[in-house]
Amino acid sequence: MLKSQFSPFSPAPPLRLAPTLADRLTSADSQGVRYELGRLAAGFGFAAVYGLALGTRTGGAALLKHALGAASGLAAVALLAVPSLFVLLALLDAPVSPRALLATSARALATTGFVLAGLAPSAALLGVTIESPSAAAFIAGAGFTLAGGIGLSRFMSSARALLSDVPIGLRTKCSVLLFAFCLFSFALAERVWQALPVLQGAA
Repeated sequence: MLKSQFSPFSPAPPLRLAPTLADRLTSADSQGVRYELGRLAAGFGFAAVYGLALGTRTGGAALLKHALGAASGLAAVALLAVPSLFVLLALLDAPVSPRALLATSARALATTGFVLAGLAPSAALLGVTIESPSAAAFIAGAGFTLAGGIGLSRFMSSARALLSDVPIGLRTKCSVLLFAFCLFSFALAERVWQALPVLQGAA
């Protein structure tokens, strides 16, 4: 008589779950430049979803305008702020490669876009129910601020990990530079987002 291979008291095999979309977008694993560019595109796309939600307040052409405007804030950081940061880090002789900085920035921007997309349903609901333009502008701006803060926090933690082995003096200079970069990036994105009609109180 054959004995069962499994005992009723034996531990169950570990359950392996497939990585979620959020895991793939924000994972520290890098699979090349094309993969990181895909992350950036996903971040822009998710930000556009939040813009669409803001555009539902007035509808029509405002949908496209808000979608493009929301994505443009992240694109401005990727195209203007990140390359400038790499040049300044190179002047300090920081051991950060272009690929590593691209991966770090892509994760942070993808995280920002993902948070914005998560806020989109609430933003759309509040946008069509709130009558006050100033209140709608405050809610829209709060969403951008929250997502931007989370994305920059992710960027800082990843960037500091890249500099964990450098001398303390250089690490301090780089930390100051990274802090200034975060301030500049936030101001740059906010400058772009402030052009949206809903944030100007015109919607």
